[in-house]
Amino acid sequence: MITITLYTYNIYVIEMKAEEVLNLLQISRKTLHVYAHDGRIRYTVMPNKRYDYNEEDVYKILNKNVKRKTVLYARVSTHKQKNDLQNQIDQMKQWCFMNGYTINAIYSDIASGISFEKRKGFFEMLDEIMNNKVEKVVITYKDRLSRVGFELFSYLFRKYRTEIVIISEIGSTKLDSEEVFEEIISMIHCYSMKMYSKRRNHSVEVGYGSNKD
Repeated sequence: MITITLYTYNIYVIEMKAEEVLNLLQISRKTLHVYAHDGRIRYTVMPNKRYDYNEEDVYKILNKNVKRKTVLYARVSTHKQKNDLQNQIDQMKQWCFMNGYTINAIYSDIASGISFEKRKGFFEMLDEIMNNKVEKVVITYKDRLSRVGFELFSYLFRKYRTEIVIISEIGSTKLDSEEVFEEIISMIHCYSMKMYSKRRNHSVEVGYGSNKD
């Protein structure tokens, strides 16, 4: 089994504006000034004399007394794949046990990896991430999180100091091709229904106009 950890190291320093820091930490400007000058929050003086503050230091203070969670996320596209959903969860549980991680929550969805329309579990997890409560999100394969825009979610999670851990870089080819096929069929079906509805409404309107004459 191959373990891939994404974004565990800062490639560049992310900085925050003073207003963001004040709102996040709920402190006064005077306190922020003290934190900056006693070294608790590193800062950069910009050319316009404005201070920008090191995001990592800010979140260290924010989460000082907060135990952040390790969560699992699993997803399949259809109800026919429920067994695979449980297999994903079991695989992640085993991985966490072998690597000494305590699982604090499990989120799952039966929904498309292309659309986020029915991803209730994903959005519940996202709320926790954006409340700075999640340290690690464990997934089996990269596309369980999203088939599109994965890098965007990686960046967003990293902004909240949440690490994505992918426990296998090679997914189930059969499951993958099955899901893609079914998602394409589903999208075509939805598009066809919308076009049919539009044509039907247009026909009714034309018929109604003819009757008026």
